[in-house]
Amino acid sequence: MSGQPPTPTHLHRSHHLSYFAHMGAVYLFHDIYGFLMEMSPDIVELIDAFAGGADTATTLTRFAGRFGDADPAQFVDVLAAHFVLVDVDAGVTDVAGDETDGIWPMCVYKGKWNVWQRRPETLTLWTAWGDRPVQRIVLDADETKMWDAFDGEKRLAELRGKFDAAKLKALVLRLTHSSVQACKLSLMPASTYAKRPGLAPKYLSSTMPYPAWRAGQPVPGERSGNMSPTDYYRNDVADAPAQFDHQETTLSHLLRVPHPALAGRTYGQALVDTLLQRDLIAVAPGSRAVRIAEIGAGLGYVARDVMARLREHGFTVDYTIVELSQTLANAQAERIGNAARWIIGDVLATELPAHSFDLILSNEMIGDLPAEQHVRADLGLAEDSGSVDKDKLRLFGKGAELAADWNVNLDDAPEPFYLLTGSFELIEKVSRWLAPGGCAVITEFGEYSMWPKLSTHLDHPELSIHFGHLAQAATAAGLTAKLEFVIDLLDFDRNVRGLATTRSHFRALAAMCEAAGAALPKIGYTPDLLDDALGKHLKVADIGEIRWDRVEDRLMGLVPHEFKALIARRPA
Repeated sequence: MSGQPPTPTHLHRSHHLSYFAHMGAVYLFHDIYGFLMEMSPDIVELIDAFAGGADTATTLTRFAGRFGDADPAQFVDVLAAHFVLVDVDAGVTDVAGDETDGIWPMCVYKGKWNVWQRRPETLTLWTAWGDRPVQRIVLDADETKMWDAFDGEKRLAELRGKFDAAKLKALVLRLTHSSVQACKLSLMPASTYAKRPGLAPKYLSSTMPYPAWRAGQPVPGERSGNMSPTDYYRNDVADAPAQFDHQETTLSHLLRVPHPALAGRTYGQALVDTLLQRDLIAVAPGSRAVRIAEIGAGLGYVARDVMARLREHGFTVDYTIVELSQTLANAQAERIGNAARWIIGDVLATELPAHSFDLILSNEMIGDLPAEQHVRADLGLAEDSGSVDKDKLRLFGKGAELAADWNVNLDDAPEPFYLLTGSFELIEKVSRWLAPGGCAVITEFGEYSMWPKLSTHLDHPELSIHFGHLAQAATAAGLTAKLEFVIDLLDFDRNVRGLATTRSHFRALAAMCEAAGAALPKIGYTPDLLDDALGKHLKVADIGEIRWDRVEDRLMGLVPHEFKALIARRPA
């Protein structure tokens, strides 16, 4: 390509690389610059072939044909452009392997999701990436001045004229390292992207919270065709509070306290208020007894508040919880005592009496049910059409069989695609279990018409929900079906501001607050709620970075408007 520099004839693998892995993918982090690259393990083999130095042409010949139709030279060019492979002859490194002089032409950006505490002349950074130990990095007065000078515009070559060069270099290398991730380096200043922020490289705002990985190790969570987290919940959930405070915080968990976005109500209270207002809790004539089943009850906060709210309105409540995890069932029992009965096991293998419940709740759990992955050709789908031989479709598993029986529209299926087998089966069961006039409320993150996507931020596989398919299944099962945003169902005040975090950011923030004597439980913080939690121990103005957003767009690590609800009702 015209203008493209030739590939160096002799390359060395950088001495400053760290690898991480999650959900079948490997990530390379360049510890000098903060570059972050997702790749497959075979690319790591290519990188490692240059350990100690190697002839480029010979190595490319060795890897010819290893990457399908892709030319390994293309990978080498990209890796060299990001100093993963370095050219000794170009002066980027010397024979001792010191590549750090390459930083001086770079601009320093502060990384996203930093946590720090400001004092008059010094600054303390806190990190807690993923499950790695909490780390505190104390900057002295000179280093704090350097930190303040990192604005994404000034190049380090300019800053070394103002600060001690050796100390500046040591600080930058310390802060860009994957163990800290407080800074990123770029040849282009921030003003380049001011009017076109979408052009900014993603690594400048990305972080790496996943576990460390070494070449030759298995890649954790390797993605396979069909998926089911059943064994994960049955066997791997050991700490119930940590599961929802750190691993998979739910919207209902954040709103388990009286919240300004819900007019001072909890999630469970707001849900009951809506159901009563819409006359969706039907009981037998002359009765005030409500029979409720909750499928997957988390830590029991929703159950606690639903029961209490209904009793405030004069109802008696018969509450059944179907829970896969004994650990979570124990936590629920601690919270609500003997106010419920438990069925421990897989809901899809559970049989309950027909027409025995007036209300069924399934709150943010159907994404954890089994799903089948398919490719269009296997199901007989033409490339330009959703038409399918339904008899053939029934041969490809339970999900495909239900898709055929219920006329699930496959016109726009991507390649490959997931069918929500477990969700379809759950709808079948809900239809049988609902009493005449009974209502089911099923919530999860997803979209009305977008095919399921595999979430990669959790420690187990979970799919978003195609709510259009869910509603189609409910209708086919004899229920009326209505779809709604959860924020509308609960009558959110959209103008409330919520704290925006990631899991790692909040963990570091909580550690910093704990060191100062302030407890920071995992709730959906607003400015007032955060002020109350900090009390006299800390001032928000002394903490970085505190980010606020409209509560419908961001609350802690969640995006509330992504959560939808299927409201399905059996005709009276």
